[in-house]
Amino acid sequence: MTVARRIIGLLLCGLALAGSALAAGPGDAVFLRARRAYQELQGSPQKQQSRDNWLRVVAELDAAVAAHPGHAEAADALFRAGKSWEGLYRFSRRTEDARSAVQCYDRLAADYSASSLADDALYLGGSVLERLGDMASAFLRYQSAVERFPEGDLTPLARLGRDRLQAHAPKEVPAVAALQPVPVPDGPAGPVEISQIRHWSNPGYTRIVLEMDGRAEYKVNMLRADPAHNVGPRLVIDFNQSKLHRRIPTRETVRDGLLQSIRTGYPDDRTARVVLDLVSVRDYKIFPLYDPNRLVIDVAAAEGAVLQSRTSELSSLPVPDRDPIARVVSRAEPEPPATMPAAAKAPPAGLRRIVVDAGHGGKDPGAVGPSGIKEKDVNLAMALVVAKKLEQELGCEVILTRKTDVFLPLEERTAMANRVGADLFISIHANASPNALVRGVETYYLNFSRSDRAAAVAARENGTSLKQVGELELILFDLMANAKINESSRLAKEIHSAMVRQLSANFDGIRDHGVRQGPFYVLVGANMPSVLVEAGYISNAQEELLLTQPQFHERTAKAIVEGVRNFIQPPKGVAQR
Repeated sequence: MTVARRIIGLLLCGLALAGSALAAGPGDAVFLRARRAYQELQGSPQKQQSRDNWLRVVAELDAAVAAHPGHAEAADALFRAGKSWEGLYRFSRRTEDARSAVQCYDRLAADYSASSLADDALYLGGSVLERLGDMASAFLRYQSAVERFPEGDLTPLARLGRDRLQAHAPKEVPAVAALQPVPVPDGPAGPVEISQIRHWSNPGYTRIVLEMDGRAEYKVNMLRADPAHNVGPRLVIDFNQSKLHRRIPTRETVRDGLLQSIRTGYPDDRTARVVLDLVSVRDYKIFPLYDPNRLVIDVAAAEGAVLQSRTSELSSLPVPDRDPIARVVSRAEPEPPATMPAAAKAPPAGLRRIVVDAGHGGKDPGAVGPSGIKEKDVNLAMALVVAKKLEQELGCEVILTRKTDVFLPLEERTAMANRVGADLFISIHANASPNALVRGVETYYLNFSRSDRAAAVAARENGTSLKQVGELELILFDLMANAKINESSRLAKEIHSAMVRQLSANFDGIRDHGVRQGPFYVLVGANMPSVLVEAGYISNAQEELLLTQPQFHERTAKAIVEGVRNFIQPPKGVAQR
């Protein structure tokens, strides 16, 4: 069973329990109460700051399992308890909290082996132990997942973990493990090279990205500040079997208010080390991205810290003149004639700045239509019109992630939105399908993918495989707590409804594929409501032609403006304070 289906199952179970009190069995109310407490904590960054709140939720989940161990939700409650300990560890950095998460996962795998979460528990327990540097224990859990659950949905990831840590296997390995084929590991045979280190300063946090030519095993340590020696906290990342490109300096001074400097070196002949010298730190998150391989590190500043902005340098690529869409782009923003300026509209309350992202660009063409139209050019043409209309109609500031045919890494796009303090982030795309007959409009927001179709779209937009989308879903377990999921969902619904309404009234054959959820790299890390709009299928000949037409761009822009306006206006009947 997939992660998405399990989540849907849990939601349906919750609805059934809430809506049928007469049919409730022993323990239902206990598990319902514990689940609500968990969900409330996950949705409140403020409550997550208190250790007591985490411990209270864990205690409630544990008590439910202890009182009703045979209940259908017992395994799910143990899983949530493990995730709660992991969540607490993100704030406390106490090893015992991480090991408590592993204990919950171990109990689940041992006592509820028939549960579809048992293989997840073994894999996640191994992941926690690997982050702690306990490679031998992590290996055993990965190996157990492979042996006990060969058809599990996370078994491929467990197999990768087992093979990655093969050197840490205990001397006596069960015979069944020796019968498992060892797949060839991804990446180059030699050491992985860290080729570049980039960083952006945003309000409240700094993002650092390490670009690599393969996947490297890494270990993270947070060293506390030493006021006696005037040394701040340090985040140390050691990469096994890796090397640093000769152009990377041994020390780069940043001084943005949070990140003092970035130091690099070699603690031994097999390990490359990157050290982040920090002024203060409240939390940090680390997650890998693939194709190309890089490691993203987000470090959150302590309360009251003021960060100075640092801007990344971008290089532009020429727009090909033979492409009809490129010609549309080149004339999309003509200089207006000199006239008496009209009074600027005041932006609606609470809306100051929107970032509009034109998907793909530069060396990344995106999807290509039957006649050769490139998605990157379609996206830019639409984004330019959307940005202009948002400014005209709503009176707010609109910032484009790119105005020309330039390559922009996915992780830089939300970092840019965070850096300028945007209130909304809208990424414009055109969809594609192997089936040339498929056409229609879809709108996405960040969450676990709920269908194979959503996962396939995410894989295409991320530039990854479906397997790597599964890995991102696991990463999202740790990133979702602070994401603005509910607001993003509402923004997606408002924009999508307006898109379907506007386009259907003006063009034939527009099909409504609905609002969907998916793990999109370009939306990860956004501090504001964020959506990804798939305005049509460039792989469909009729919609490819539509996507090149200025009238279609105008109607799409009008719909997005309407959706944003509806999003920021309070629902009718709600009292305004």
